[in-house]
Amino acid sequence: MGMCSGLEGREKNTRIVEILSSHMLQIDQYAYINSYRNIHPIEKGLFAFLFLLFCLLTKNAAVAIFTFFVMSTAIVLGAKIPLAYYLKILLLPIFFLLTSVLAILISIVPANMELLDSVLSMKMGPWQLYISQTKYKMAIELIFTVVASVSCMYFFILTTPIQQIVWLFQKLRLPALFIELFLFTYRYLFVLLEKTVEIRLAQTSRLGYQTSRNAISSLGQLLVSLFIKSMRSAKEVHMAIEIRGDGKEIFDDEITQTYKQLHWIVLVCAFLLLSIMSAFAPTL
Repeated sequence: MGMCSGLEGREKNTRIVEILSSHMLQIDQYAYINSYRNIHPIEKGLFAFLFLLFCLLTKNAAVAIFTFFVMSTAIVLGAKIPLAYYLKILLLPIFFLLTSVLAILISIVPANMELLDSVLSMKMGPWQLYISQTKYKMAIELIFTVVASVSCMYFFILTTPIQQIVWLFQKLRLPALFIELFLFTYRYLFVLLEKTVEIRLAQTSRLGYQTSRNAISSLGQLLVSLFIKSMRSAKEVHMAIEIRGDGKEIFDDEITQTYKQLHWIVLVCAFLLLSIMSAFAPTL
């Protein structure tokens, strides 16, 4: 019976590892195979930044809803990113957003205090919890703005390969050190994730997480192994930089995408439409 449970546990963890491995590079894979991969990165960057800018500046629910609809349509129908995957990656930021909004939304005051603009209240002993009209509007605006902003970010990273992003950074005249750090972080993030999955699988196969004590010990060994791996990788990268010469850029590439007149017409129309909506759309 115990052996069967152990086998089932190992099989379950193996499936988890397989899922992690398959999803680890999925964003990067979609950036290379989506339908917008051949659009010029400046056009994609301006499109995402334009909507993001209006969302952050206006904090208008109508603008945010319109932005989310446009970005989601472009991601799913335009770039051909699977709807199920897009919804899945939206869940994590939405979860953290909702937990943060609760702290903003709910206020605690003494039970005998008179509430002037309360939308909902509940007494708990000598205290009462309530939601004010002002906090309610603030929370709704925050939810719409953040979700729309996240959709803008997802549009850019799901449709733009890393080479195009680095090229865009170079054209923006960002410091070479920043670009190098970005590349190293991007590269070794996947290395560390893969190493984590491998170590976790090996520990689970040896029943390393069978009890609480074993789990704590295994987790410590995992963190130590990752730290050693990180230090070794950093040392190798430092040696490589010294060998090639500190003053040279490690990434120097040109893109083959060209500007399209239709895309710039879309950008102008989007700017005009967002300006009109910002000026005349009603607030909550």
